[in-house]
Amino acid sequence: MEYKKLVHIVNLLFLLGAGLLSWFLILSGAREGGTLRKFYWFQAETTGFNDAPDSTRWYNYNWCGWDNGVANSYHCSSRRPAEPFSPRDNFGSNDIMPSTFLNNRDTYYYLSRVAWAMLLIGLFFIMLVIIPQIVNIFFSSRMIGFSAIAVAFSWAALFFILLAACLYTGCYEKARRAFKHDGRFARLGKNNFAFIWTTVFLLLVSSIWTTIDTAHVGYRYAKDGFSNNANNDTNNYDNAYYNSYPRAENDNNVVNDRTSSDSEPNEHTSPAQQPTFFTKMRTKKHVKKANASEPDEQQESQEITTVEHGPQGVVTDV
Repeated sequence: MEYKKLVHIVNLLFLLGAGLLSWFLILSGAREGGTLRKFYWFQAETTGFNDAPDSTRWYNYNWCGWDNGVANSYHCSSRRPAEPFSPRDNFGSNDIMPSTFLNNRDTYYYLSRVAWAMLLIGLFFIMLVIIPQIVNIFFSSRMIGFSAIAVAFSWAALFFILLAACLYTGCYEKARRAFKHDGRFARLGKNNFAFIWTTVFLLLVSSIWTTIDTAHVGYRYAKDGFSNNANNDTNNYDNAYYNSYPRAENDNNVVNDRTSSDSEPNEHTSPAQQPTFFTKMRTKKHVKKANASEPDEQQESQEITTVEHGPQGVVTDV
């Protein structure tokens, strides 16, 4: 039990880590200075793109110039959620701009915006799955409902975070190749991509473990329920069987009473059913014959003829 709780705690730490990394990704670019400015998605050389700075970094909420390793706050766009990555929309059309940004403008625009939305939804499900996991630490063997909810939310969070990671990676890797093809400097934000793919890994491990644990709990719950039902059925059968004994004893008593009453002579027996005088006499003689111990007595025993009972009287022959 202690080992299982320890695994639940480690699983909860994985979820908390995934949630923390996702928060950093959501908040990247929320401030012009500080640690959050180091979390960007893409940096490229944008010299000659109309009034664009020489080097530009794209964040979640805006883009800013980056000159000599220092953020240039004077070359930043206004903040808004899900700032799209699209040099054509960010700086305007230009002949020296890579052609892919002009011809495939919608690809970069919607990939970056949809990815941010998926990241936000994934963070929402991470927050939802943390609560059932905390409950399962203390009630891991009884809260099957919370375990099932945790499984559903875990896989939902993994799906949306993985989708966001794929969209971001596809969008900015395609842009990096376009800049490299034109001989311009470009690189991905290593912090953001390390964070988002680490989040995917943590959620994958957490989802697999949560599924296995819930399946084990459900199997044990079903097994215990089947055993309890079987025991209840057995007990009910035994109770019904033992409860039938008093009735059987009563029936036996009734049978015994009837047998004893039949064996005893009834005072109200009709004269035709009562034994006659000659029948009694023959019975006594047979008893004396059986109890005789001397041979002489056996020889002197009288012959007893058959007693016949007729409808009009008794006839005997000696």
